[in-house]
Amino acid sequence: MKIVVVATRSENHTAEEFAPHLPAESKKALQLVAADVVREIYSRADAKGAILVLEAESEEAARAQLNELPLVQAGMLELELYPVGPYRGIVAASEA
Repeated sequence: MKIVVVATRSENHTAEEFAPHLPAESKKALQLVAADVVREIYSRADAKGAILVLEAESEEAARAQLNELPLVQAGMLELELYPVGPYRGIVAASEA
C-alpha cells in the first residue's frame, strides 16, 4: 500500500531545540529509505517539514515505522498519513 505522509514541524519548539535531534533524524530517515519503506522524501518548500511516500502493508505498519523517528518520539513532528491508490479517472478511462 502506498501512503503519502505530510510531516509538519511543531511550532512550539525553536530551531535550537530541533538541532540536537537532526543528525539522528537524518540517520533514521536514511535507514527507512535503505529498507525500502520510504520510497521518496522531500523537504517542504515552506521549511515546515517534509513529504514522504511510503510503501507499507498497512497504515498502522507505516505509522509504526515512522514512530521510530527521533522527532516524532520527541513530540516535535506531527504526521498526517494518507493511503493512496491509482487515480480513479485513469482507471475509469482505461475501462471505457
